[in-house]
Amino acid sequence: MKRVILTILLALNLAVPGVFAASEKGYNSHFGDMDTNNDKGVTWEEFKAFFAQAEQEKFQEADMNKDGKIDHGEWHKFKDKYGYGHVNK
Repeated sequence: MKRVILTILLALNLAVPGVFAASEKGYNSHFGDMDTNNDKGVTWEEFKAFFAQAEQEKFQEADMNKDGKIDHGEWHKFKDKYGYGHVNK
């Protein structure tokens, strides 16, 4: 039974990227994986879609210039602040 549950959780995580990201790995990902429209900015909607359990306060903290988007530099500064290293794919 444990094996079945683990298999289902693994399949869900592969099918829906980011579903467990906020709870298990913290806010740690490649910027490009969150920037789904490739406009070089991650909106709250993109952030929330990637991190299923995202907190808006964390998004606002990462959006250091308060323009409503997280850019690549802001994302790395935010990750550095919390000790999240570079994620290898």
